[in-house]
Amino acid sequence: MKELRAILKKEFIHIFRDKITFFLVLAMPIMLVLLLGFTISTEIRNAKIAVMDQSMDSQSKKLIDIITASNYFQIVSYPETEADIDQDFKTKDIKLALIIPTNFEEKLEKEKIVEIQIISDVSDLNIASVLNNYMKSIFNDFTTEYNNGVNLVPFNISTKMEYNPKMDSVYMFVPGIIALIMIIVTALMSSITLAREKETGSMNMLLITPVKKIYVVIGKVIPYMIISFICTIFILIISVTVFHMPIKGSIWFLLLLCIIFMFTSASFGLMISAIGRTQLDAMMVTMMGLFLPTVLLSGFLFPLDNMPYFFQILADIFPAKWFIIAIKDVMIKGSGFSEIWKYLAILTGMSIILISFSLTRIDKRK
Repeated sequence: MKELRAILKKEFIHIFRDKITFFLVLAMPIMLVLLLGFTISTEIRNAKIAVMDQSMDSQSKKLIDIITASNYFQIVSYPETEADIDQDFKTKDIKLALIIPTNFEEKLEKEKIVEIQIISDVSDLNIASVLNNYMKSIFNDFTTEYNNGVNLVPFNISTKMEYNPKMDSVYMFVPGIIALIMIIVTALMSSITLAREKETGSMNMLLITPVKKIYVVIGKVIPYMIISFICTIFILIISVTVFHMPIKGSIWFLLLLCIIFMFTSASFGLMISAIGRTQLDAMMVTMMGLFLPTVLLSGFLFPLDNMPYFFQILADIFPAKWFIIAIKDVMIKGSGFSEIWKYLAILTGMSIILISFSLTRIDKRK
């Protein structure tokens, strides 16, 4: 028993000595419960929509009031033309647009039926389906109140599927898969490689050579960026040729966006390797601190609008959110630089800050 106690004591000392790994092991179940509990939900609140009211009468305003009071939707725009609606989809990130026809109140009273149009952004099929059901439920509430409790349906609803008329689910997954591949190949592999150099002591040997520190780091990271870029090209080719996913924007602009995100992913990997002391630290921090948030907090699988405000703010820290929004806009909506420049600026700013911080941490001799 003395031998067993000695071995147990040795192992616990080893565990407590590696503070990063010990913290991650304890934090992992807490993070999983909180993230999964708050992110996996079928409800959507305060989805951004536009309403084009061509009637402007008392009943159309009443319908708008019911929509606003429902808490399902947040009206962010009142466009005057369908061209304005198209622009709102690109610049204001609306998920749905409602067109109320002229003479709305008169048609309700005399013809007893009104044709009303819903334009849905179906680039995310799940969100579009939920929001359409919410809107139809609001129409039912309106007609029940209008007919004094009798649930007659005076609306002939015309639904236009924008950006994904065939309702293919591949439109949702391709941008997210590209982000995950870049995170795995660029951030994970580069962080493990640099951490291995520190763990074995070869990083100190490299740093005393007459080579600038930035060149040492870039030389370690660029091979994984090239591999990640090749994987991205393959994914795009398969998406277009096999699944017939369109690329409405400029292909060169799309590739530039991917390269910028690769730099951002590499900068996160560099920061993780600078903080961690071992390969295990680098792997666990990358998986828990970057890969998991990419899956849950990027809007890839679960809509951010239905998450608590704290998690929506937390999602802003991770680059995958901005990359997925930007790549969807370029591929599906045909957006250009003027529509997504702020996402490029955020990704570039993240890269500069993280690389600057990491370089000051790598060489501790100074």
